[in-house]
Amino acid sequence: MFQSSSLRGDSGLRAPPPSIPTYSETPSINSLDHQIGLQNGSTSILELSRQRLQLAKQNPPLNLSARIEELTRELGHQRQEIQFYRQAFENLQRFRETVYDLSQQLFLAHYLDHDLRNALEDSKRREFKAKRD
Repeated sequence: MFQSSSLRGDSGLRAPPPSIPTYSETPSINSLDHQIGLQNGSTSILELSRQRLQLAKQNPPLNLSARIEELTRELGHQRQEIQFYRQAFENLQRFRETVYDLSQQLFLAHYLDHDLRNALEDSKRREFKAKRD
């Protein structure tokens, strides 16, 4: 059964199909990845560098069981990396909360300090006036 576009409620203009992101560029290496690399360590981002990918192509695993072993090791490393970043994120959240709390306390202290000074000046004026009278 044929339906015209006017019956469906659209003007005949169709949205372009969603584009599939291309991953031709490797993700950028951050300062933490760089420091880990300097210590002869590795991260998932460093493993995606051109040099390491070329090296992996030149030295393929010998058999299926060796490949499974290699992938199992990589999975363990990625789980450790995820756990590290999860902990780092939690630490960052706690740090942000602490900074926020401190800024609130400083603001309140500044406000109360101003009120305290005004009250002290007012008290001195009343004391001076009482002595005069």
